[in-house]
Amino acid sequence: MANQSRARGQKSSQKNSGKRASASISSSSSRATRKYQDVDKESVLKVNRGGSSDRFDWYSLYIYAICLITVLICLFALVSLVRSIVDSVWPDAGYFDPYSVPKDSSLSAEQVKKNLADQNQRQAIKSVVNSLTTLVIAGPIYLYHWKLARKSRS
Repeated sequence: MANQSRARGQKSSQKNSGKRASASISSSSSRATRKYQDVDKESVLKVNRGGSSDRFDWYSLYIYAICLITVLICLFALVSLVRSIVDSVWPDAGYFDPYSVPKDSSLSAEQVKKNLADQNQRQAIKSVVNSLTTLVIAGPIYLYHWKLARKSRS
């Protein structure tokens, strides 16, 4: 009988301690929630008053990322354009071994070298068109997003 009353006492104390633990957890979580709610209210008030906020402005981040990417694309296209113009004005046959032409070929070594230079010149002209197309597409995208970035700053 005494053992049964002790067991009942232990069970009831375990139930009470479980209730206390859950109550302390819920009270600490409600305090934390209130703390974050207060922080959110303060940041909203800062923004409404015209003060600075510690939060990211995702829209501006997106706009500046697009500007950075399109500027880089334009820079690489300009470099490619200059190289292509130089290659089209002064075509280079590249490395050519005059002894690699078979003896029974109808083309001479000079003709093969000229064909290689012509092929490189055609490729350079295609590259000029490609670079100009890239600039025509990426340039306006950059300008549009840069104007948006200016508007978001002011």
